[in-house]
Amino acid sequence: MVRYYLMIAKPGEEAALRSALEALAAAVRTLEGNVSVELLVDLKDPTRFTFLERWASVEAYDAGSKALPKDTVAPVMAALAEPPQAARLASLLTV
Repeated sequence: MVRYYLMIAKPGEEAALRSALEALAAAVRTLEGNVSVELLVDLKDPTRFTFLERWASVEAYDAGSKALPKDTVAPVMAALAEPPQAARLASLLTV
């Protein structure tokens, strides 16, 4: 299972959001059932970040979400211009 987030930084908060997302990624990576975390930035719009979490299963994601310290998410939310867009995705093809 992949958890997808599109996040847009407040004007001038790009560096703060990147730093907060890097810290979040480090915390998520320690959670049981997490396979990987990837942080991407839009080449044409550096305020747009994509955060991808790969999990062993939906159940692992649900358990990991409950175990994640909530203070890890607060700096991310403070740097956002709007609530993140999010989705749970199933992989259909990996090449």
